[in-house]
Amino acid sequence: MIMRNEHIRPDHEKAAAPHGGRSIETTRLSLTPLRKTDLDTFMAVFADKNSARMTHAIPHPLNRNEAEALLAKMSATPVSPNLLSHWAIRLEDDRLIGVISLTKSACGTSGGIHAFGPNLSVFIAPAYQGQGYAIEATDGLLRWCKKRKVHRIVHAAHFADNEPSARALISADFLYTGRKTLETSLAREGEHLALHMIRIL
Repeated sequence: MIMRNEHIRPDHEKAAAPHGGRSIETTRLSLTPLRKTDLDTFMAVFADKNSARMTHAIPHPLNRNEAEALLAKMSATPVSPNLLSHWAIRLEDDRLIGVISLTKSACGTSGGIHAFGPNLSVFIAPAYQGQGYAIEATDGLLRWCKKRKVHRIVHAAHFADNEPSARALISADFLYTGRKTLETSLAREGEHLALHMIRIL
């Protein structure tokens, strides 16, 4: 349910508090709480090997029990204007195609990143990648945060070999900080270079 319409873009993008069943609405998407019934489509977002390799904490292969536990963990986090959490990215027909989050969880093994603000992560199911959904979801969520002064700076990071993520973050107005760290991924061996970015709201 949308409490009210707020014209914050020329294309009349709307936003409302993302809790209690309400959502952030963009031109093509809704950002809503995750549901237990999302499990099958949730698995499609994270089960792809190439996608899992670009995360810290998603194993590959991802079995149903692991996906169920991950979904429950994300769903259990209160969704509130002043609490960092996870949102489902849905199309107009309510189909889940991805997950976007603002969390306090550390980005890999290096500390100190929270001077930059909460950590943004966006995951889009492979079948829906390359259509601008990650950029649209990111922009919608961060415009919502800016309007309500929830955060002033948001942090993001991507593995250096993740060119699609780099392009999406740049398109969403993130800037490189120059910080580089070595991070691990459950879906691949060893440590890999991660590049850090921020967006000032």
